[in-house]
Amino acid sequence: MLFVILTGILLDFFAAPVYAQSSQPAKIGDVVGVLQNIISLLAPAAAIAFFVMLLFGGYKFITSGGDPKAVGSARATLTYAIIGIILVVAAWLILQLIKTLTGADVTTVAIPTN
Repeated sequence: MLFVILTGILLDFFAAPVYAQSSQPAKIGDVVGVLQNIISLLAPAAAIAFFVMLLFGGYKFITSGGDPKAVGSARATLTYAIIGIILVVAAWLILQLIKTLTGADVTTVAIPTN
């Protein structure tokens, strides 16, 4: 037991250096990169959410067993899924229309760094 304790104390002196600290401070460009990554993940996340809601609504519809309340709940879930994907597609189309009409790329985050 004494050997284990002494070995533990000895190994404390051989701790590896921590490389978490950066020599360069964070810049506003780093925030822009994070925002661009978040924006690029939103479309696939919306598609996955639509697919999951569609599957869940279909499952609820199949397992309703003819119960009018359960069928109504399943239809509501399917309706919300379809409305959600329509809103996402409409928002994307509006952004593309703005890009086409004005030439401004509104889907890309650009924060001035000066």
